[in-house]
Amino acid sequence: MYAVCMITIKDKNEQERINDSQLHRRVDFHSHSTFSDGALTPTELLLLASQQNIELFSLTDHDTIEGLAEAKKAAQLHHIDLISGVEISTLWKGVPVHMVALNFAENNAPLNEILTSNQNIRLDRAKKIAMLLQKKGLPDLFESALEEAGTSQIGRPHFAKVMVKQGITKDANKAFDRYLGNKHLGQLRDVWPDLESVISALSKQDMELVLAHPKRYPITLTKLKKLIYDFVSYGGTSLEVSSGNDKPENVRILEGLIKDHGIKASVGSDFHGPYGPWSQVGKYTSFDEARIETVWRQW
Repeated sequence: MYAVCMITIKDKNEQERINDSQLHRRVDFHSHSTFSDGALTPTELLLLASQQNIELFSLTDHDTIEGLAEAKKAAQLHHIDLISGVEISTLWKGVPVHMVALNFAENNAPLNEILTSNQNIRLDRAKKIAMLLQKKGLPDLFESALEEAGTSQIGRPHFAKVMVKQGITKDANKAFDRYLGNKHLGQLRDVWPDLESVISALSKQDMELVLAHPKRYPITLTKLKKLIYDFVSYGGTSLEVSSGNDKPENVRILEGLIKDHGIKASVGSDFHGPYGPWSQVGKYTSFDEARIETVWRQW
């Protein structure tokens, strides 16, 4: 359940200002489609955004902008302003950290170089999974899993589907229980680019660089503060103050850190599909929009 307003109102004028922002600037700058790990095509996703009365929207697939062309057409059909977006995989002190880039030119060379490299990393990891499965006596499933993935990004679920189709396991759960779980494959080491190097390459490329869902990383509050300090010092411009169904107390913490660092706020549902823990398009815990600068005020 989402609170209509979670902030303290000091006077009537401020209340009116907040109401205006809530009623007239419905936004969502974090979502995923079938071009990465989402359940809906960009066309289906923009239709859903339209049904939720979203005015400003970003498709932020993992390490790819291949879905933006389709999203643009759908956005025009539904009269939604589409802001270019992508969620970039990085590492900070060995911790996988995601950064959302917003409002960039799609032909931006440094950005596309990073995305191509990250896609190659994903393919290499899939090849390693196939190799480890072969060592357990299975046939080489890489090409079949790649075909199963289609436009989406290849991963363990695609290997599981292939195992079911080839009669290796009864269902996908069995595939993970017997072959694909960490206890069988081991913890595959993340080899994403360093956060500092990614920001260094993009910070002067006229785009917003947003630290995605900061409170979801498996680090202490002390380390989170250090992460945000480093992120800003590297050239990051914004924090995702509210992502999906974040706890209100976590949003309050991020509001304070945004004010401390003098940066901007972004928001998003992190929508993947109409299932599981994912929030609906356009839904996220409310925040103190009246007192925090947001990335979309310039759009």
